[in-house]
Amino acid sequence: MLAVKNVSKSYVIPEGVQEVLKGVSFDFPRGSSFAILGESGSGKSTLLHVMAGLEKPDTGTVTLNDTNMWILNESGRAKLRREKMAVVFQQYNLINSLTIGQNISFLPKLAGRYDSSFIRKTVDALGLSNILSKYPEQTSGGQQQRTALARALVSKPSVIFADEPTGNLDEDNTQRVIEVLTKFTNNMSTSLIVATHSELLASKMNSVTVLEGGTLKLVKT
Repeated sequence: MLAVKNVSKSYVIPEGVQEVLKGVSFDFPRGSSFAILGESGSGKSTLLHVMAGLEKPDTGTVTLNDTNMWILNESGRAKLRREKMAVVFQQYNLINSLTIGQNISFLPKLAGRYDSSFIRKTVDALGLSNILSKYPEQTSGGQQQRTALARALVSKPSVIFADEPTGNLDEDNTQRVIEVLTKFTNNMSTSLIVATHSELLASKMNSVTVLEGGTLKLVKT
């Protein structure tokens, strides 16, 4: 269970203080999928980063399985992410000195959950089998995006935070990613939280909200 309670976050900008999140609260059971829609700059990425323990909120708590991550120190939050979470960043965050195959295997090896058979199935499902020996700079943006997703899935996390996971994909690969994500969350009882502009991706999630004016508004459940 992931629980977000009264989370607020603001930034100081030249014009003054910009409130991005205003008392955001929701409970998120394991095995559910959840989409956050909203305009660019609405705070979707900020909310994901707060939930993943990457960006500290001004107020509020984020609890995963009874552990409040914001009372942990930085190393404690990193350990929690390594053991329980996976984050798919909008900018992919691949390691340029590693091949695509090595990037995908990096997290499960670090977390002690390396499963060669599962990795092979995930790589095949995402259409990455023919680029495993290439380096990120030798691949397209769409291939890098699918690599980042594969890396998250193969660590078998309890919760995945995905920031625009279909943002640079064509229609066919968008469908492929949606199928892989929904199958994975159903089979592995993994919670999935996506920040997205894609109405198609959002429509496949169990719940859909819109982040507007710093608050979440439920539009589908």
